[in-house]
Amino acid sequence: MNLSSPTVRDVVFDIDGTLCFNGATIDDRIVDAIRELRNSHRVVFASARPIRDLLPVLPTDLHDAPLIGGNGAFVRDQAGSVVIGFDADTRARLDALISEYSLTYLIDGDWDYSFTGDPSHPIFAQLDVGNLATNTARDAIRTYSKAVLFTDDPYVIARIRALTLSMNVHPDEKIIDLAPDGVTKYHALQRIGLRPGSYAAFGNDHNDVEMLRHAAWSVRVGRNDALGFASFTARREDVAEAIRSLGQTAFR
Repeated sequence: MNLSSPTVRDVVFDIDGTLCFNGATIDDRIVDAIRELRNSHRVVFASARPIRDLLPVLPTDLHDAPLIGGNGAFVRDQAGSVVIGFDADTRARLDALISEYSLTYLIDGDWDYSFTGDPSHPIFAQLDVGNLATNTARDAIRTYSKAVLFTDDPYVIARIRALTLSMNVHPDEKIIDLAPDGVTKYHALQRIGLRPGSYAAFGNDHNDVEMLRHAAWSVRVGRNDALGFASFTARREDVAEAIRSLGQTAFR
């Protein structure tokens, strides 16, 4: 695969469904390609996972890369760490909605979390696999930085649209993914100095739309129609080759 592109120095990777396909590890071929790419480019990882759950997926030598978690609610780079949370009114209204509909949920705080969902759900397999945090009561979470509601009820979705927050609905997983208002991976990239058209990006789902749309050059992994505008499409088995190809022939 020979990829050509405008000149950029930063490459941003989503994790699940883009680099990681089993919820736990990244294929060695992909990891090796990323290591080679880092010799000439800054690599950024941007995930729906909070940074707590992102770190166990990455080899330790990649932990020093800029990290974006919670679809933009968490940012960590050489300048330090930033966590953005829901405002007090939105939190109160979300709590009321959870109680009214008896919703199960995963709510992430600055580090700890509150999970009441079904342990058989795929999200649970990705939750704090490094045993770095504590599953605590919802009211013990000081700041709601990210929330997942385990429902696809259209009435709940309609009610959430009236709240001041960012929402992504994933029908296949029957979840509603919530972040503070205006928080996206793309806006988090801006906070670490990346500007529209200044980077390349790899992604696979709705959480990656704005990140890829504002990239100078983009790769859609898989066939999600929401990313049909991407510069290139790659099968998951071609991801390592695509990364290695761009490291050798693109951005130079």
